Amino acid sequence: MKDFLRNEKNDLVINKLGDFDLGESDQQHVGDIFIAQKGEFKEFPLLGFGAINYVKTTISEYQFARELSIQLEYDNYLNPTIDTTEGIEKTKIII
Repeated sequence: MKDFLRNEKNDLVINKLGDFDLGESDQQHVGDIFIAQKGEFKEFPLLGFGAINYVKTTISEYQFARELSIQLEYDNYLNPTIDTTEGIEKTKIII
């Protein structure tokens, strides 16, 4: 999927011509879903994982990955690789 690109500070990237940079944005979208709470995407109110809600819980890594996978499937990211081997806090999502 192509969209406006953002840098590590979440600011829009502007190219040398002064225009917004476009490019592959799937990882950005996955990151947005990971952080967003349910209801933040008004057009899709069920979409949003809300990672902050899992910071001090006793949820298993399997349950965490399953719930995250379900949220990603709402946005058509089927069969993502969710790596929690370094703990839930350092989750890596590969689409």
